[in-house]
Amino acid sequence: MNKNKIYSLVASGVVKRFSESEKESIRSKLIAVGRELFAERGLQKTGVAEITSRAGIAQGTFYLFFESKEALFFEILQREEESIRTSLFDEHLSGDGRVTREGFERFLTDSLFSIRRHPLIRHLYDERTMESLFRKLPPETLAAHASKDEETLLPFIDRGRREGWLVPAEPSAIVNLIRSAVLLSFQRERIGEPSYDATLRLLAHCIACGLILEEGDNDASSR
Repeated sequence: MNKNKIYSLVASGVVKRFSESEKESIRSKLIAVGRELFAERGLQKTGVAEITSRAGIAQGTFYLFFESKEALFFEILQREEESIRTSLFDEHLSGDGRVTREGFERFLTDSLFSIRRHPLIRHLYDERTMESLFRKLPPETLAAHASKDEETLLPFIDRGRREGWLVPAEPSAIVNLIRSAVLLSFQRERIGEPSYDATLRLLAHCIACGLILEEGDNDASSR
């Protein structure tokens, strides 16, 4: 539903006007209900009518807050990703000291398994979900989301290169390497159940060994 249609509904009285506190309450309720339903059923099997029914609001009211169910899904997704990202960095990479291979490997391993197990994020890598998001969301919204990984990782990469414990590779290549590992973690069926966990752990180990320099290693410039 486009904005002109929404404004028309409000002006005609079909959709009531809300105070700021009411708007905040309704938005929070939609996000909470959406998180529940999307995690349980995914984007494709969840409809706006079901969301509004469970939230106890009129279906037309939904469009005062989100242009589509995809927009709601994406906002929830970004909140969840930010929460996971912050938690992982705070636990593993927030200190000022030298980052070790072992510490970085733990960060990667926890990242791969926690993201893969997340009930909402795992739906993101369904092909139909991706198609819906690309079709319904503005390109600039998707581009801003893609840049979040770089915004989070670049300060860490800059510090590592400056302090000499990270290989002097292109920052964008390091970001894409880690991003590729995350994408691979969603290929459980293709990797095969028996070796899936071991494969991800070995991948985290190899990336950590390839990126992190330990004291006593040869000069970084020779790597």
